[in-house]
Order: sequence, then C-alpha cells, then structure tokens
Amino acid sequence: MGRPGIEGRVALVTGAGRRGSIGRATALRLAEDGADVACLDLGRPPEHAPDYGVGSESELDELVAEIRATGRRAIGITADVTNWGQMHDAVDRTRDELGPISLCCAMAGGVGFGNGIAPLLKLTEDEWDWVVDVNLKGTWITARAAAASMIAAGLGGRIVTVASSTALAGANGETGMAAYAAAKAGVIVLTQNFASELGKFGINVNAISPGMIRTQASQPVRDRLENRGDLTEWLSRFPLRRIGEPWEMAAIVSFLCSDDASYVTGDAINATGGQALG
Repeated sequence: MGRPGIEGRVALVTGAGRRGSIGRATALRLAEDGADVACLDLGRPPEHAPDYGVGSESELDELVAEIRATGRRAIGITADVTNWGQMHDAVDRTRDELGPISLCCAMAGGVGFGNGIAPLLKLTEDEWDWVVDVNLKGTWITARAAAASMIAAGLGGRIVTVASSTALAGANGETGMAAYAAAKAGVIVLTQNFASELGKFGINVNAISPGMIRTQASQPVRDRLENRGDLTEWLSRFPLRRIGEPWEMAAIVSFLCSDDASYVTGDAINATGGQALG
C-alpha cells in the first residue's frame, strides 16, 4: 500500500543516480511509497574537477531497473540542473512519458576537495561558480520548471529542496565550506520565497538541512577527519553521536511530499543528529 499524497503521483528527482546518495535513496523511497519516478543526474564530472564523483549513466540505468522491478514506472534522464533548456526538456519529457509532475525533489548538489572546499583566499573562480551554480541556480531552475508544469496541470504539488547544516548560523568558521554554505543558505531563502509565491496554486515548498550523511560525496571529508583522529571527537559534540544515513533523509523528503505534511510549507527541517537544535 502506498503513502497518501504520493501513491499514483509522478515525481522528478534530481541528483538521483549516484549509489549511496540522498537523491537515489529519495527516488527509491518515493517508488516504494507508490510514485512513478523520473530519475535525473548529470552523468559526467565538471570539466575543472574531472575526478569529482557524480551519478553516471550506468548508475541511472541501474536505478531505473530497480524501480521498475518494484512495479512502478521509471525513466532515467541525463541533464545538467544548471542548464535552463535541459531542465525544461526534462520536465516536458517526464510529463509526456509518465504524466503530470506532482512531486519535485531537487536533490542535486555537491562540494568536495578540489571542487569547492578551500579557504576563500585559495578558492578558484571555477570552483566558486560550480558550487554556487549547481547548489543554488540548479535548485532554482529545477523548482521553477517543475512549478510551471504543476501550475499548468492545475493539480497542486510538492517541491522539496536540499539545504545543509553548513547554512545554519554558527556552523561555520575556518571550515573551507564558505561557497557551499553561502549557496545552501541561498537555498533556504529561495525555498521560503517559492513557498510564498506558490501556495495559492496548492504547491507546498520545503527544504531539508542535512548534517553529515554517509554518502560517497561526504566520504573524503569523513576520511580526513578519521585520518586526523578527529571523527569520534567531532561526532561526540552532537546528541546522537553518529553519522546520518541517506534513507533517513529520504524518509523526511517522503513526509514532506505526502499528505501528512499538507499544512507545512516554507520550512527547512534540520536533520543533523542534534548538531543544530531548534
């Protein structure tokens, strides 16, 4: 049995391809809850950081096959969330092949060593541009394209974005995460404004703000903390004293997409194991 508000709906999930990612966990969770899913990922690393990991086309194909094996419909789309034309084409293809989009989960984003994690005075322009574009501009384009499609269909909907604990007051300092934190803080404000503008169309818009989650993207950061012997001490500062799991984030996204969250909009839910209280 599916989840009310999700069962029988069509979802578009960006950042869905990479194994172990929040986006992939979200696509699988929504399918489990009864949605048909368009799974989107970039399929190639950025030119300035060729070793940076993103969801590949083969991983997208694997995800689509896994969803179809559950009895739900799914398609894989290779597209760049920062590209206006590609994202509008992706929304149109989803509508044409699966039906009107009711759920949009803008999960694509990222940062890493050699691709945005650096002191501000060492950060390159290419790194800055990529981090801000994929995390903030890409979220705007994705949500805008999906919202326009939802309004045209007249069925309302849900949009969920991904911010970060780095965007929260007091979470930063000399972390090397300034570009990412600035972009994710922008995502929270963007989400609030989308919620304000789209509520009259029956569209709820919310964000999740994950802390340290066990993904491939966070692995280099966790490895560095582990190698310095700092990971246990770092985790001990938080009430739950552990790293979060992608499925736990997907569960929150599912809640926000469901009828259970019908009176929630403009919020950013902290999912940090207690790193942020309140």
